[in-house]
Amino acid sequence: MIEIEKAKKELISHVQKLNLKDGKVEKKLEHILRVSKNCQKIAQKLELSQEEINLAKLIGLLHDIGRFEQYKITEPKELAKFDHGKAGVKILKEDNYIRKYMEDSKYDEIIYTAVYEHNKYELSKGLTKEQELFCKIIKDADKIDLLYEGAYVYWQEPNRKKQIEEGKLSPKMLKDFYQYKLADNRNSISKTDQILTFTSFVFDLNFKFCLEILRKNNNVTKMIEKFDYQDLETKEEMQKVNKFVNKYLEKTDL
Repeated sequence: MIEIEKAKKELISHVQKLNLKDGKVEKKLEHILRVSKNCQKIAQKLELSQEEINLAKLIGLLHDIGRFEQYKITEPKELAKFDHGKAGVKILKEDNYIRKYMEDSKYDEIIYTAVYEHNKYELSKGLTKEQELFCKIIKDADKIDLLYEGAYVYWQEPNRKKQIEEGKLSPKMLKDFYQYKLADNRNSISKTDQILTFTSFVFDLNFKFCLEILRKNNNVTKMIEKFDYQDLETKEEMQKVNKFVNKYLEKTDL
């Protein structure tokens, strides 16, 4: 049996023990709780069993536990190579962390796999059907909330907003975008490309229900239109991007 409420308390306790002096901690915890709820909704829509729904919720709670380790790092080179999915699995395996709220070990590998894979550009080969299912659930749940944060949470500081508004878009990332591909950050040329990356999350969703959520909340457009792009070419391109992604949302049926 998975004790969800106990898992929440353990997560909060784990974070408090780290004694982090980083303002992002509270926002990250809020994100984690929203993602867990998204996982629950997706699992319910897929008509999974109650145990599987609880497993999805738990994976949502654990998916970003490695982020808090990342907040300790100050060296740019170390930050650049840090993998919070991989770090999360390491934490979960230490001191039998999962056993604190789940006695049975039968779901351990699914949890480890989903946490590891959730931030990867594409899923690893050779996953079981069950591993793949829960990986897709957490990836979709995470992206839905990241787009919410793109619309309402991120880029509020004047300096960060200015960096988005004054930059240009990567031709390579735009090419991928218009081919319905998840934009590759390695091809980024400015902070403005972050908006293109977030918008391209839509093409990487796995479940029809998640597309419906984005149709209803309109967070993609809200995110794109929150900026006053200074470069005329960028401004016009972002308008095209917005139309393109909304046409995709209207017509695509997974």
